[in-house]
Amino acid sequence: MKRKMSQTPTDAGASKKIRRGFNFIDLFLILFVIAVVLIAVNIVSPMSFIDKLKSDSTHTIQYTVEFIGVDEEYIDSIKEEDIVVDSVSKSNMGSVTVADYNTRYSALEYSESAQAGVLTEYKDKYNVTVTITAEASYTEGYGYSVNNTRIAVGEKLSLRFPNYVGEGHCISFSVES
Repeated sequence: MKRKMSQTPTDAGASKKIRRGFNFIDLFLILFVIAVVLIAVNIVSPMSFIDKLKSDSTHTIQYTVEFIGVDEEYIDSIKEEDIVVDSVSKSNMGSVTVADYNTRYSALEYSESAQAGVLTEYKDKYNVTVTITAEASYTEGYGYSVNNTRIAVGEKLSLRFPNYVGEGHCISFSVES
């Protein structure tokens, strides 16, 4: 007498389902296909991303950076013809054309006796303005940049000189050629 063995429902389901783990090769292939499609669209598209990154032209610019509240002992540290370096990227930002450190630092402080704000001038601190000349590239939609650092009025710049490091804001900007 032969007996037929019956399968239980859990045995039948387990034999049909094959569990697959995460496959890095499939992920790599999907990412590769997406990259190829994006590159193809970028090349064919009239508004290519690569074209936006290319600089349109190069110009000589002058920009002025103001350092506020510089201690008196450091005001002579910035001299004409000093090489200026970006403190973050360590790239050349031009050379000093003019350094003006004749303006004393002043701040608006509240005076209890006057019950109002009073402009107080500090005798040992100065506002130093430094005019820098550099070769800059111009990119449509981005503006002027010196070694990939954007130069525009109001931009905050961290600059390093041979004898001084400071953070200031660009207060003026002009294009020479």
